[in-house]
Amino acid sequence: MTPSDLELAARNRYNAIGDPHFSTDMIMDIIYQACLQMSTESMIIEQTYSTTSTLAIREYSYPTNAMAIRRIEYNGKKLRYSDLEDDPKTSINEVSGTPSCYAIWKQELILYPTPDTTGDTIKVYTYNRPARVTSSSVLEIPEELHMDILDLILSVMYAKDQNNVMATYHRNLWEQSLVRIKRHQMKKKSGDEFHVTKDSDFVEYGVIL
Repeated sequence: MTPSDLELAARNRYNAIGDPHFSTDMIMDIIYQACLQMSTESMIIEQTYSTTSTLAIREYSYPTNAMAIRRIEYNGKKLRYSDLEDDPKTSINEVSGTPSCYAIWKQELILYPTPDTTGDTIKVYTYNRPARVTSSSVLEIPEELHMDILDLILSVMYAKDQNNVMATYHRNLWEQSLVRIKRHQMKKKSGDEFHVTKDSDFVEYGVIL
């Protein structure tokens, strides 16, 4: 569905077609709010970015709208997350070579050792926040979740008309949707794997890989 489709569906349910009391800009803001809440609570917007290395350059821009890094690969090899402290095995002060680790500082990715080659592929897998929503936007959240947004829209519409009973009813449905989405996303990430406790050596930057 497009944002305009969601707006029309909400207006139909509320019997508010053409009602200037509920502007299109207001409804687009609610849709953005819904997408933002879904993405921050359940990490449902996944993106992959690619760039290339530059000789002697170790800092690379953090991907646009990324909230968290899931994985970084350098020429197809997974890099290990580390911090900015010197480590005898992977010192950030190593002069140059093929990167084996990365750190994050002030919205920059820092690779080390510093790349000694121009043109190597750097691939970054991220969980993203959504872009702002307009009537012509393509929603970034999965299509099967689009209709859940209606409950948040209707809750705000009823609240604006001071119908607290119906506002609370739809707000509760929205909150239930968030719980269901989070549960579904956890199952999706596990896929066909057995549920096991992983060793701490495999926990990278707050995300279990």
